[in-house]
Amino acid sequence: MPPLSPAIDKRPFYCPVPPAPHPPADTLDADSVRWMVDFGICTPGSWIAQINSGHVAAMMIPLHEGIPAQHMSLFSDVCYWTYAWDDARDARLDLRPPAALTSHCHRLDRILDHPEIRPHESDPYCQALWDLRRRLAELADTDQAIRVTDGLRRFFHGCHHWTRMQRLRAIPSLNDYLLARSDDCAGSWMVPFYPLIGGYRLTPQEAADPLTLILNDLVPLVGALDNDIVSYHREAAMGEFNVLDVLRKENGYSLPYAVTDAIALRDRLMTLYVRIRDHLARTAGPHLARFAHDIGYIIRGHMEWALETNRYRTPQNAKTGTLHDATAYTIDWSDRPADDSPQPPQLPAIAWWWDHIRAAEANGCSVQDPPPAGL
Repeated sequence: MPPLSPAIDKRPFYCPVPPAPHPPADTLDADSVRWMVDFGICTPGSWIAQINSGHVAAMMIPLHEGIPAQHMSLFSDVCYWTYAWDDARDARLDLRPPAALTSHCHRLDRILDHPEIRPHESDPYCQALWDLRRRLAELADTDQAIRVTDGLRRFFHGCHHWTRMQRLRAIPSLNDYLLARSDDCAGSWMVPFYPLIGGYRLTPQEAADPLTLILNDLVPLVGALDNDIVSYHREAAMGEFNVLDVLRKENGYSLPYAVTDAIALRDRLMTLYVRIRDHLARTAGPHLARFAHDIGYIIRGHMEWALETNRYRTPQNAKTGTLHDATAYTIDWSDRPADDSPQPPQLPAIAWWWDHIRAAEANGCSVQDPPPAGL
């Protein structure tokens, strides 16, 4: 297999989310692979069946008593589906024309709208998505299932926009990149799974709290930037760009400087996550506080999975099918962020996040609650 280039220097990641026991990863992965094979998305032993997506699903969920097995299985199956579909957008000739991809995404939207009707398409991704949506519809908590479904819809639209940018080779500004990456990175559907898996629910007021809405985007964005760094060799081999290319273009950087700036940005975002998480631990109800704590494992679990998965260690070029050898690497964890500034970066897409945590800290309470008398 040809080696990948360019290689990037490995840097420590600030991630004050401690390792935690998680559900059995091997069993979860094997069950999801069988599900994929049953729907014809892959064959036993194929590359997509060996990327251990069931492991990342398990690693992202800290183990608590009473996690429903069917909810974990559903989460793992959606993880596998999204990774496979991500590659299919490039690998399938019938999805490469812009109009064809638009039509395909429209069909996926309709499946989300009508779980009671099995799609007539033979497309395995449509059939498998219908199965996922049907299982979501069977969950007892309809409101939470709708949040996951809405997150999937946002993911499809974000991926469509992302694919268009990549095929036009339209490298955006850093601000516009962060907006697009937030919709493309799958966090929109992952985050609302946490109350379902944990067997609790956020009230409508908690779900609409500005700090909750910020966490919904903040945590996946940190994971997306981490992904950009550890998978840079994969995108480079496919002729695609990510945040490192954006920084190089915007600032005229060499690759090492771009890595330094990307680490600084993700560390500043990680610092903001810890600040919001700890504030909610002091001021919010037990369910919102648990939610804010547990979704940090999206970041930790993804990075631990990146050490083992063939998706990054022996990546496949979705356009050509060529496998590549990636240089073995390890991830070092840092106790201190490369950038711990409490001030927002000059990026309008995310700068407003800091305004809300400052307001909440000034009130000494969660934003959803009335401020103490006299303030």
